[in-house]
Amino acid sequence: MAHKHDTCTCTSPHGQPSEQVIVGELDPAGQSLTNALRVSFAILKVIMILLVILFAFSGVFRVQPDEEAIVLQFGRFRGEGEQRVLGPGLHFAFPEPISEVIRIPVQRVLSQPIDLFWYFETEQEKLSRNPMPVTGPLNPLTDGYSLTRNDQLTGLAGTDYNIVHSRWTITYRVRSPIAFFESIYIRSRNPGEDFLDAAAETVKPLLNSLAANAITSTMVRYSIDDAVRSVTGIAADVQNTLQRKLDEIDSGLVIDAVRADRIVWPRQVDEAFQASNRARQESAQMEIDARSFEGKTLTDTGGPEAAAVLEKLKQPGLTQRQQEEEVAKLSGQVRTVISDAISYRTSVVEEAKANAEYLMKLLPEYQKRPELVLQKLYQDAIQEVLGGAEEKILIQPGQDGKSREIRVMINRDPQIRKPASGQTK
Repeated sequence: MAHKHDTCTCTSPHGQPSEQVIVGELDPAGQSLTNALRVSFAILKVIMILLVILFAFSGVFRVQPDEEAIVLQFGRFRGEGEQRVLGPGLHFAFPEPISEVIRIPVQRVLSQPIDLFWYFETEQEKLSRNPMPVTGPLNPLTDGYSLTRNDQLTGLAGTDYNIVHSRWTITYRVRSPIAFFESIYIRSRNPGEDFLDAAAETVKPLLNSLAANAITSTMVRYSIDDAVRSVTGIAADVQNTLQRKLDEIDSGLVIDAVRADRIVWPRQVDEAFQASNRARQESAQMEIDARSFEGKTLTDTGGPEAAAVLEKLKQPGLTQRQQEEEVAKLSGQVRTVISDAISYRTSVVEEAKANAEYLMKLLPEYQKRPELVLQKLYQDAIQEVLGGAEEKILIQPGQDGKSREIRVMINRDPQIRKPASGQTK
């Protein structure tokens, strides 16, 4: 079957004839190929558009409630200021390699033990609940320790430093993702590895070093008694010092708590320390008992205001009136003694006044008849004295001035009275 072909002559821009193009009808195979290519290109466009859409939507990511995220775009932080940190929720970033999303769990609290100041223990000693006997002296190369405050010893020259072993636990978290990412070296993470697990290789040695410095500088400000009692202020001071050091390097970490798990004296001096501790406790107890006795004595003697009154009376320059005013505030036994003293003083004064008045009345009579008055006073005195005697013995003077001999039979025991006549012993 013959086919017609049309020809045309094309000229060049200079008017010269060019090659001839033959335009003719395509055969069915060519027509089918053309249609297939047209459809293929259309499908390819749709696929490419879908891939672009999927690529764009693959940049959507979610930040969990306990996380904050930062986006690195071509290696630099995306955004400015606080906008660099993304909070919980859905966000968009161009997929890798254009952008990298770093999620940091800022609410996760991490814990790290500090055993740098603990004595060396074998695996058997670590597993044993009972302490193993000490076989040698403290070895500074293997046994960790720290020094406590130097105390002046009574009666001795110089000062005394004490050694203690301690174990600590630090809990911390990431407070500022930007500062943490900029200041802390973080190696490339393995597939599926947590961000903080990768950062721990740098964070743990850093915390060990800074915590050791903080503990050493803090413990030396406390006595060994404060240390072994694990005074709360020690852990608080360590936490403040450690946080200050972390802030100085802008680490982005915050210390939630520092706990002194155990602080003990060296095992090598356990017996001596126990004896010293018992003596110290006994001394403290005796001091407490003495202060209690002092307070009770003051309260019983002068009432609840006795201690304050006593301190007031010790002040120099008090007038007699001020002293009396302070004493008037006392109660208890002192009030009774003062009342008795005032009563006695009143009775003595009144008796003296009465005697004075009596003598003043006798004075005119004495001036007239002194012998008679003296005799009357003598008789009154004898009567008053003999009035209180149970047995009376009168001795008359002898005749012609001679002395008389008197023999009186008395009991060997003055408390045993002589039986009345007619009674037997």
